[in-house]
Amino acid sequence: MNQTNNFSARESFAIAKQLLFDSFFPNFLAANKGDVMAATQATQKYVDQLKLSQNSIRMEVELNTTNSIFTFAPTVQQQNSTNFLFNTELRLDQQDTLVASNYRIYVAKPGSRTDTEYPVCTYGNTQVFTAAAAAAIDNCFYANGVFQLRCNNDVIIPGRLMINHLYRPQTQQTAALGAGSPGDQFRGAEDAIITQEPNLLVIGPKKYVPQIVLPAALSTVDEFTRAILIYDGVLAQNSTVTS
Repeated sequence: MNQTNNFSARESFAIAKQLLFDSFFPNFLAANKGDVMAATQATQKYVDQLKLSQNSIRMEVELNTTNSIFTFAPTVQQQNSTNFLFNTELRLDQQDTLVASNYRIYVAKPGSRTDTEYPVCTYGNTQVFTAAAAAAIDNCFYANGVFQLRCNNDVIIPGRLMINHLYRPQTQQTAALGAGSPGDQFRGAEDAIITQEPNLLVIGPKKYVPQIVLPAALSTVDEFTRAILIYDGVLAQNSTVTS
């Protein structure tokens, strides 16, 4: 994964620059009245001067037993289906672009909507969730849900199986947390993370609508339970014009 391998990180960086070039080239071609050479030089100069960095955006939505579709909000200007901006979210600034090379989906059980101290899970951990809620997370949310993505009503990801993100670690707990039963093994650079290929440009001014779609509403949900979506990739700051 990009977070642990410098070679793949540099490759993602090079791919990101090419995708940004391809994205901005039509604008420079129009500005240069169809002169391909001038447009190429202008586009390359623009991409080269962008401030690029490895970065992530984090979106959250609260789960419930009423709905079967849960919508995330990539920017502050958008609303998630909870209609709430959680203080642990890290949304995309509208003037920026993220070239996402992988994404991850977790579940969590904060103590409140403003809680900032809680673990993220890759399955229905019965030491975190009640037994019934943990079973619903494993057997509905992860086992039979799908992830979808639209941008300006154009379907980009019709349905990628949520089971890709299910990860039960080897060190399963057999009792309450303690010396004889430590917390689960968890490696954040790999667990519940899958590739986003071809890389996705998440552009601030465009309306991206990431959703988790379940075949039916969850039978049980613990209070304040959330789904967390994180996109990792290369961020291009101040790469778009907003008005």
